Amino acid sequence: MKLSDYTAFPADIPIIVEDNLFLYPFMISPLFLADEENIKAANDALEHNSLVMVCTAKIGEEHKRDFNAIYPAGVIGSIMRKVDLPDGRVKILFQGMQKGKILKELSTSPLRGTIDIIQTERSEAVKVEATLSVLREKVAQLGSLGGQFPPDLIKTIEDNNDVHRITDLVASSMKLKKEQAYKLFVEVDDESRLLQLIDYVIEEIESSRLKKEIKSKVHSQIEKVNKRVFFKRTTQTDSKRARN
Repeated sequence: MKLSDYTAFPADIPIIVEDNLFLYPFMISPLFLADEENIKAANDALEHNSLVMVCTAKIGEEHKRDFNAIYPAGVIGSIMRKVDLPDGRVKILFQGMQKGKILKELSTSPLRGTIDIIQTERSEAVKVEATLSVLREKVAQLGSLGGQFPPDLIKTIEDNNDVHRITDLVASSMKLKKEQAYKLFVEVDDESRLLQLIDYVIEEIESSRLKKEIKSKVHSQIEKVNKRVFFKRTTQTDSKRARN
């Protein structure tokens, strides 16, 4: 189903809090709900056949379930499946559809708000295409260093022409800090978002190169030590044999 099959926006929908992950509109993700408020929000959505928004908890506010503890933007989507687990948790399969923002706080048990869609601003097409080309180049470069971009993901990024899908794919594959991820998540200008992402990829390239260089130096040093130890033991053995 599409977003338009449910309701017009702005809309009043329940909110689930994810403590660690940023979800993106293209994702179909299993979520394990352990606290009462998240389970209430999921049940509310299912009972009323409504959408739900998943927001991420701010740094240091994990496991709290109030509006002050969450970022005011997240992913609007549907609950495809719900399973009650023997340990009391609930597993849901969430399908992301669109990015949304909280306009108004309605209730806290469960969290519920008036949500609107985040609209993007189209930048000049030529600039976006040129910047996208640089991003693809840097992603391929990071992939060659054994980073978080396997060949099939790089191919998907190269073959896809949807700038929003590409930036979301790249962002979701990187180990960004929460504040970095959120800043990128809510950026509405295509060119600005691409430039931010390129900066993050370049930082990761430099970090990966430095790690490889350090590992190489450590490996080289270990080899030298092993050779010295081997030479010393061989010399001692030869000396013993000469004495005998």
